[in-house]
Amino acid sequence: MKKWLYRAILITLPIICVLAAWFYLSFVPIVSQAEGMTYYLRPGLSKKAFIADLAQKNIISFPRLFSLYAYLQHQPHLKTGEYLFPKGSTQVTVWQQVTEGKGLRYYPFTIIPGWTFVQLRQALAKADGLNHTTQSFTDAQIMQILEQPNMAAEGAFFPDTYYYSRGIADTVILKKALIRMENKLYFAWQQRITGLPYKNEYEALIAASLIEKEARLSSERPIIAGVLINRLQKNMLLQFDPTVIYGMGSQYTGKIHKADLQADTPYNTYVHKGLPPTPIAMPSYASIEAALHPEQHDYFYFVAKGDGSHQFSKTLLQHNHAVTVAATVKRKKEYFFNEVMIKQYIVQVWRYGS
Repeated sequence: MKKWLYRAILITLPIICVLAAWFYLSFVPIVSQAEGMTYYLRPGLSKKAFIADLAQKNIISFPRLFSLYAYLQHQPHLKTGEYLFPKGSTQVTVWQQVTEGKGLRYYPFTIIPGWTFVQLRQALAKADGLNHTTQSFTDAQIMQILEQPNMAAEGAFFPDTYYYSRGIADTVILKKALIRMENKLYFAWQQRITGLPYKNEYEALIAASLIEKEARLSSERPIIAGVLINRLQKNMLLQFDPTVIYGMGSQYTGKIHKADLQADTPYNTYVHKGLPPTPIAMPSYASIEAALHPEQHDYFYFVAKGDGSHQFSKTLLQHNHAVTVAATVKRKKEYFFNEVMIKQYIVQVWRYGS
């Protein structure tokens, strides 16, 4: 009887231990915070180092047991990234996350329509969680890395929101944006209307960037595109101010002077006919669509009215009148603004002075 009992204990005890270990690994939570726990799994971290790190941070109490469980699993590799382990996570669910890449925390990065590549690079440099690999590179070197050595960086990246996990190289985002621009531009080019003066997709991209920088109202994009087309077809100077500003680079301080309009830069459309050599910004899809589906009209000129809209004209005489009206309205607004500021200043002096 004693021998039978002894044998029964020898047989059942290991089973009980295994079941207890399985229950502990599978059902005992190691994350109790309501917001969960964020953990960054560094590139190159081994299973042994990962488990040791969890133990050092007091996340798990029996690292050898967890190591045995990990050894018996078929997933040999850990997936790099920043994970969010939700409340109630067990060692089993944590292991599933880090080996299957589930529950990774993603960060958004948005490229704004109208940004220049300089602005895009500045935003990338400030993006949290990115592996900044291109900060010391020139624009040309970046395009070389992206396997587009003969393409200018300006205008090459599609404005959109891109999501990335911590530790991803900044070139990954640039590559995604580059491919998306190529795909969007290709699709739009296939759907273009006939009779456009563009030689290829790239010229359409350049035109779209000009429209992006000129238009403040979405409804005016096709109208501005029509002006651009009309002037190109008549072999007129485009005379788009944003191209002058782009050519000035860091010398632009908020105003364009007569000398700037006469400066012989490749981007000065007051001096050189046709489109500038490259885009001057990252155009939105709406601007690309406008460039390839312009509104057909007889306008050749436009001037900003000061409220985001433009006054469009068919003749130079009409345009000069519109410019005079716009300048008068601007002066009245500035006078009214200054008058209001002076009155507010007088009231403050009287109130606090008394």
